Amino acid sequence: MFAKIAGFELRYQLKSPVFWVVATVFFLLTFGAATIDQIRIGGGGQIHKNAPYAIAQTHLILSIFYMFVTTAFVANVVVRDDETGFGPILRSTRIGKFDYLYGRFTGAFLAAAISFLVVPLAIFIGSFMPWIDPERLGPNLLDAYLFSYFALALPSILLTSAIFFALATVTRSMMWTYVWARRPSAWPPSTGRPPSATPSPPP
Repeated sequence: MFAKIAGFELRYQLKSPVFWVVATVFFLLTFGAATIDQIRIGGGGQIHKNAPYAIAQTHLILSIFYMFVTTAFVANVVVRDDETGFGPILRSTRIGKFDYLYGRFTGAFLAAAISFLVVPLAIFIGSFMPWIDPERLGPNLLDAYLFSYFALALPSILLTSAIFFALATVTRSMMWTYVWARRPSAWPPSTGRPPSATPSPPP
């Protein structure tokens, strides 16, 4: 059941316009930084545009901005069922809580991870563009791409996905999930929870 739920969620996310808009925006942004001198995402200086350091830096910086994207992927998983009215129906079935929650989370996380693959793809494709000065490029090292994606970007995406998924599960609110992503101090300091999650005082 876990695999079926994860597969369903992954297919749903891949068909979502959000997935393709995000993939397009991050591809164009990375491609521009890799091929146009006026656009920079870290790097700069005398290093090659496709040097391991530049690739790693690009992955790290974009994974920070990608935090807001993971919110759209994973937080929507929990809130969507409650907004459509299917949440109580699903919880009344024989589907276990583990299969339901972790299956949905896994599918959404895989969609976010697949979407971020456009970053190394854009750097790789950009290194073959004819208008780039050959002296600004070095050899394309597969190890540099793999390390930057799997060791640097992917753990960051997994961590932020888990945090925002847990927050959306508790608050059942996309708004407060985004608020926390932008400004955690917006929550009441005495409770550490959004106002909607703060218990009402006894009468």
